[in-house]
Amino acid sequence: MAIEGISATVSALGVLQKRSANSAHNLANLSTRGFVPRRVEQADVATGGVRAIGSSALAAGPILSSERSLDLALDGGGWFVLDDGQGGQVYSRNGNFSVSAGGLLVDSQGRALQPAINIPPQTASISVNAQGVVQALGADGQVLAQGQIQLASFANPGGLTALGGGVYAASQASGPAVVVAPGVAGTGQIVSGAYQASGTDLAREMVEQILVEREFSANIKTLQTQDEMVGTILDVMG
Repeated sequence: MAIEGISATVSALGVLQKRSANSAHNLANLSTRGFVPRRVEQADVATGGVRAIGSSALAAGPILSSERSLDLALDGGGWFVLDDGQGGQVYSRNGNFSVSAGGLLVDSQGRALQPAINIPPQTASISVNAQGVVQALGADGQVLAQGQIQLASFANPGGLTALGGGVYAASQASGPAVVVAPGVAGTGQIVSGAYQASGTDLAREMVEQILVEREFSANIKTLQTQDEMVGTILDVMG
């Protein structure tokens, strides 16, 4: 019985460690545009104890005006699709885009938006509508080039693998990306001249850190008590 209790307590400590790391990650992205915080989900184990069963996405942050045409916020679900520079794709909700020296729309780290959108060098201004249609306009207002932003959606966004800086990769837990036009298959529309602030709630994460610390301490004391009980039993049997 004591051994089973120790096993259950150790499993609880493992889940608490994951909750602590998850909360720390949320806090580290307090200022990351487009960051969507997560919560660790747990379930009871039939033999006793608990286990982490994955994570789920919490609410996205508010949309704030920037008055910069290539600041793009997502009013709803979905992810911008970016070239990872190695022949693959990564995903982000940070719509802070600019035009590269080669005329491509890129994020703040130089990753090109996918599918690629080319902006001619003689472009005077760029417009992006709610459906993701990008138009490069000349000084006379004529359309010089046009492209279409596509967004990715996932069966379980909480299962995406975090790469840092609000950028993610698809995983078995998230399911494959379904790439569609904005406003389709659960994706949101695009708001040009705005950005989405981080969804991290500082107060909520501070409370989570306190709860985890207290629960961790309580489980350590329980583990010590159980260890002493096992020691006593062994002494008696000896």
